[in-house]
Formats: sequence, structure tokens, C-alpha cells
Amino acid sequence: MGINDRMIFVTPPADAMTVVKAKVEGQTCPQCGSGDVARYPVGHFLGPRIVTKCQACYHSLAVDVPTEADQWPPFRPLTYAWDPSPAEHAAGSR
Repeated sequence: MGINDRMIFVTPPADAMTVVKAKVEGQTCPQCGSGDVARYPVGHFLGPRIVTKCQACYHSLAVDVPTEADQWPPFRPLTYAWDPSPAEHAAGSR
């Protein structure tokens, strides 16, 4: 990161970047055996996802596509889950 990046894009304060992690009751981590398991939204390389992770060792128990009830991403467009039209398919991928 160059000095210009810091001048233009200032790092937000730590209290501005929060994620609400919902505790998952009755589930234990298969990796470490901890009962501290939480479900929360993340930015994933495949798009927005909801993860269920152990908070002790950060082992991923599940990575799910968010439903409308998850409200993630917060400003989801109406057409988010629509199937693409035939014109939007890659050539020869039918």
C-alpha cells in the first residue's frame, strides 16, 4: 500500500467495523470440540455467504448461500436470485 492509498482511503475506526455473530446452540466444533460456534455473514470469493464457524479455532462448519431472511447483502437487488436469460449464458454452455 502506498502513501497515496492512506491519504485517499482512510482506515475506519475499529468500532465502525462490526459483525453481528449469532451463537449456534447445541453444536460443537469437530476440529477442537469447542461449543463456541457462531453464524455470521462474510464477503466470500464466490459472493456473499453466511458461515458457521468455531470461534475458538475458526474451523468452518458450513458456508451457505444467504436466504432472504439472512438479509445479506444488506442492499440486495430484487433480481439477485433470478436465473440468467439465454442471452447471458456463455457460448456453448447450454
